[in-house]
Amino acid sequence: MTGLRIKLALMVAAGLVVGAATAQTSGAPAGQPAGAATAPASSGVPRPNANAPIEINALGSPDGPAAGLLDSANGGMGQDIWSGSERAVINELLSRVPLASTVYSVRSLARKVVLTVADPPTGQAPHSFQTMRLKALLDAGLVSDAARFATQVQLRDDAEFMRAQAVAVLLGGTPADACSGSTASRQISTDPMWMQLRAYCYAVSDQHDLLELTRGVMKAEGADDQGFEVLLDDVLDHKTAQPREFHDPTPVEVFLLRQSGFPISPALAAKYGQAASMIALRDAKNSPAARADAAAQALHTGWVTSADLNAIADTQAFTPEQLANAENAAPALPVFLGEALIRQALSLASDDDQKTRLLAAALRMGRQMQLLTVAVRMQERGLLSVTPNPRFQAYVAPFARALMLARQADAGERWRESLDPNDVADQPLTAALAVELNLVATDPGRARGAQDALQWLAANAVSNQAVGGPEEQRCDATAVALYYALDQPLPQGVAAAPLLAQKWPGRVLPPAARKKLEDLRGQPGRKGEAILTILDAVGVLGPGDLAPDAIAFLVKDLKAEDEGEAARALAIDALLLHQTAS
Repeated sequence: MTGLRIKLALMVAAGLVVGAATAQTSGAPAGQPAGAATAPASSGVPRPNANAPIEINALGSPDGPAAGLLDSANGGMGQDIWSGSERAVINELLSRVPLASTVYSVRSLARKVVLTVADPPTGQAPHSFQTMRLKALLDAGLVSDAARFATQVQLRDDAEFMRAQAVAVLLGGTPADACSGSTASRQISTDPMWMQLRAYCYAVSDQHDLLELTRGVMKAEGADDQGFEVLLDDVLDHKTAQPREFHDPTPVEVFLLRQSGFPISPALAAKYGQAASMIALRDAKNSPAARADAAAQALHTGWVTSADLNAIADTQAFTPEQLANAENAAPALPVFLGEALIRQALSLASDDDQKTRLLAAALRMGRQMQLLTVAVRMQERGLLSVTPNPRFQAYVAPFARALMLARQADAGERWRESLDPNDVADQPLTAALAVELNLVATDPGRARGAQDALQWLAANAVSNQAVGGPEEQRCDATAVALYYALDQPLPQGVAAAPLLAQKWPGRVLPPAARKKLEDLRGQPGRKGEAILTILDAVGVLGPGDLAPDAIAFLVKDLKAEDEGEAARALAIDALLLHQTAS
C-alpha cells in the first residue's frame, strides 16, 4: 500500500505542477514558408486504418487556418484550392498521393500540392486534413519539410495529429521546436514518449525540481528507461557515453541521439521508415556501409539528392577484381552498390569503348529495377565524359535520353548529331530526339527541327509500312499528341485528333477519372482535387506506360489548371521514360 500511495502522490503532484507550468512555457516561432517504385515504409506514425474505430471531426474548421510552405510568392497554387472540395474525398486522395516517386514530374507536382498554403477543405472525415498532409511528408522522407510544416499548425484536440506533429519535429526540427507549443501534449500526457519529452524540456530549461518529479512519475509508471537516462545526461553534461542499442526507440530517443552526436543507424528505419532513412544516409558519423544501406532504403522516394547519392557511392569499398570486372559484377550486387561500383569503375576507365559498355550496364540495371532516373543521376558524370562517335550508334537512344532526363540537352543533342541523316533506319530516332530535345530545352533551331520531325512522325504513325513497326508508331503518336496537349505548334496538315481517336497499346485513363477531371475543370476551389486526381491517374511509377490519348488528356488538363510548367515536365517524362522502356 505504501508503494501505491507514493505512486499516486507522484502522479497527482506531477499533474498539478505541470498544469501550473503550462502557462510558463512559451512556444517557439512557427517555421516560415520555404520553397524547396515501391510504396514507402511507414513513418512510425500509424497510417489511417479503415478497420479502426472512426472519430468524426466536427463540421467547420477542425484543421485550423491556412498552412503550408509554398504560397503565391514561392510556387504555391493559391489559398482557395480546397474550398470547393469535400474533406473526405481529399483525405482519400492524399492517402495515395505519389509524393515518393523517382519520376521528377510526379514527385515535384505532388510536393507542390501537398505544401501549398491553403485553407483546409470542409466536411467530415476520420482523420484531419493536416494529419494526412503531415504523414504523407514523413512517409516520403521529406523530414525537413514535415518539421517546418508541423510548427505551423496547432490542433489542440486532435491526439493523432499532435503525435504526428511531435514525431516530425523530433526527427527534423530544432531543440527550440521540441519544447515549443508544437509539442504541448508533453505537459499533461502520461504516455512514455510525452513524459520523456517533458523531462528533456524541464532539463534544458533548468527546471530541476520539475525534472526530478517527472522522473519519479516515470519510474512509478514503469516508463523509466536506462538508455533514455544516459542520453539525457549526455545532452545535459555534453558527454559522449555510448547508450545501449535501441531496438524500439521513441522519437525522443532519436532526437537525443541527434543532439548527442551519435549516429542514427539505418536500423531505425524499421520503425520510422523513409524519414529515418533520410536522416541516416546524411549522417556522416555512420559508416559508409551503413549510409549505403540507408540510401538503398530511400532510393524509391526520389528525394535523395544527387550530391548525397554520389558522395555515398564514392566512399564504398570494392575489390580490384570488382572494379576491373564491374560490367559483370555490378548486376550481382544490390542496385545502389551496383551503380556505385560502375560509377567508380568509370572514373578509372581508360577509353570511351569501356565507358560506353559500363554506362549501358548501369542504365540497364536502373530500368530493370524501375530506378532509371536514379541511375542517370549517379552516372551523369560518366555520361558527360564520353564523346559521341558513329561507332557507338547502339548507345545513341539510351544515352541521349538519359542526358535529357538529367536536363543536359546540349550533350544529348551531340549524340543525336552522331546519327547518319541519310540512313533510313535512323529516321525514327533522329525525328523523335529532335521533338524531345525541343521540349527539354527549346531554342529557335530546335523549334524548327521539331516541326520537320513532327511531320515525319505523324506520317509514320499512320503508315501501312511504318519504319520501326507498331511500337515505333505508338511512340510517334505520343509525341504528336503531347505537342497538341501542350498547345505547341504542329506542322501544317498534321492533326492530332485522328491519332488520339485510334486505339493504341498502353495504360488507359479510367472513364470515371476522365469524367471527374472534365467536371472539375474551371473550378478554382477544386483545383487541389483536380491535381490529386491527375497524380492518382499517373501513379508513382510515372507516365511512361500511358497510352497516347491518356497522357495527352492529363497533360492538357494540367494546362487547363494553369500548371503549364508541370504539364511540360509530365510530357517530357512521358516521352523519355516511354522511349527508354521500349
